[in-house]
Amino acid sequence: MTTGSDSPAGQERTAVQAAVARLEAAAADLPPVPDGRPGHVSLGEEVCDRLIDLAAARAWLRVTGPASRDGADDTDDVMHGCVRWAVQEDVVRSRSDAMAAEATPPVREGQSVDSAHRLVTHLITSLADAAYYDEVCARLRTALGPRPDGRAAAAWDIADEALRGLGATRDEWVDADPAFTAAGGWVLVDRIGRLQLAAALLAEAAALPGEEGPLCTNATRRYAWNWLRQPPPEAATDIHVQRTGELVGWIRSAGPAGQGSAA
Repeated sequence: MTTGSDSPAGQERTAVQAAVARLEAAAADLPPVPDGRPGHVSLGEEVCDRLIDLAAARAWLRVTGPASRDGADDTDDVMHGCVRWAVQEDVVRSRSDAMAAEATPPVREGQSVDSAHRLVTHLITSLADAAYYDEVCARLRTALGPRPDGRAAAAWDIADEALRGLGATRDEWVDADPAFTAAGGWVLVDRIGRLQLAAALLAEAAALPGEEGPLCTNATRRYAWNWLRQPPPEAATDIHVQRTGELVGWIRSAGPAGQGSAA
């Protein structure tokens, strides 16, 4: 495995930093906290969730620290790439929410859809190697640490179950053909990325003094609830890829509503 600040892993952390900077800019354009007017309470929840995504990204940068580039290896490359994917998706989500609040058509900011899924293919190809997959899971377990006391335990429990899910579906990903597994590979990439982000929030909640600690704990609970309660990520098969092509062709050939044949 390659190591050092010039390694791909060091470059991946730099790419995460750039993604977090874009998320900071997107979050800055979110509307103010609603003032209680009818219909604005729901918007307040959405804004809070997007800001919690930002808090998780900030926590990851602080917890990993700039020195992590010096000892980074190929497994870090994979793990940091998963964080980059998750943060870049959060950029899209935050920018869309900000523009929707201004009645402006949302746009995708950052890398193109094609670039995003080329990243997924690269990461899934690495994770098909048992050595990488197992080491990633081991490092996630280390990052999650022991179960905390108090309110943070609920977030830890959700993250722990999500991490165990990676073991439950391991055989679907390891030694599988990325030509098929990459089709739905973003679910695994996203899960690995968000487990790291949740672990960073948990670590920060334990370290913050005074009133900040409980606030960060609440953010951690909500982050875990939002992102880690889904079923374990399952890999696509050749049949799935075939059916995807059939569905795309069928829906596109049908045309807009009202143009198809009557039943």
